[in-house]
Amino acid sequence: MHPRLAVEYLWIESEGDQLTDQSLAAAGGKGLFTRAVERALLDCQADIAIHSLKDLPTKIVPGLTIVAIPRRADPRDCLITHHQVATIEDLPHNAVIGTASPRRASQLLERRSDFDIQLLRGNVETRLRKVLEEQQVDATLLAAAGLGRCGLEEHDKFPLDTDIMLPAAGQGALAVQCRIDDSVAMGRCLPLNHAATSAAVHCERAIIAGLSGDCHSPIAVYAQPLEPDAQRYRLRARVLAPDGSQCAQIDVESACDGLTRSAHDAVKALKDQGADQLLVMKPPQRSSVGSGVA
Repeated sequence: MHPRLAVEYLWIESEGDQLTDQSLAAAGGKGLFTRAVERALLDCQADIAIHSLKDLPTKIVPGLTIVAIPRRADPRDCLITHHQVATIEDLPHNAVIGTASPRRASQLLERRSDFDIQLLRGNVETRLRKVLEEQQVDATLLAAAGLGRCGLEEHDKFPLDTDIMLPAAGQGALAVQCRIDDSVAMGRCLPLNHAATSAAVHCERAIIAGLSGDCHSPIAVYAQPLEPDAQRYRLRARVLAPDGSQCAQIDVESACDGLTRSAHDAVKALKDQGADQLLVMKPPQRSSVGSGVA
């Protein structure tokens, strides 16, 4: 697109990458993965930031903007297990599942209340090792898109249908962020935007914002294009009790130009079903895999 443009990478280890022995909720939220990157952008150490959109809080930092959202990768979660099974249903009784995601934990417990959910943190390679080599837990779930971006596609053999495990808002999508006063960077990045993906994920994020959700909220939402030209979407959202015992949910169709209204209506419908009460329920204390601490 800009063949003579020189690109220099600034590699940043986030606070979220450094804190591997506690939940994101206890440590300060998913903003731990984005604050250091956004700080570099605001300090003009970088001109453009690339985020995994599901890790980017819905409240945008003043002075920054999401200028483009490229085409979405696979939004599904994948089952990772050392057992010779391909589905959640076939895992052993009382299987230990490692995850740091309340969304995944609550949906797993909704389907299998016998599961023992334990806190599993670390980067993708660390979590794969703890499951497949060290066998500290029976299974975990990882995003298919994350596996692909890490060059670990061989581990995405068992993707879960979104009717079984609804993804996080923005899962599979990237956000291209820059300063609002940097017209040059904005102009160069705008062509990277994929309109259908952008419409979908902005709708998903609007639902999270409307529910005052954050990283420790058991909320799943997915706006799925139903046609090649993405003129209609299937919009699903779920708010669950931390133990999976209760669920408020919607499943509707929407025209592309009606997604903003559909997001507003979805928030109201979920609240009418008791979503606010579900979101204030305290999650259970969980042991951290390999450490024995909560």
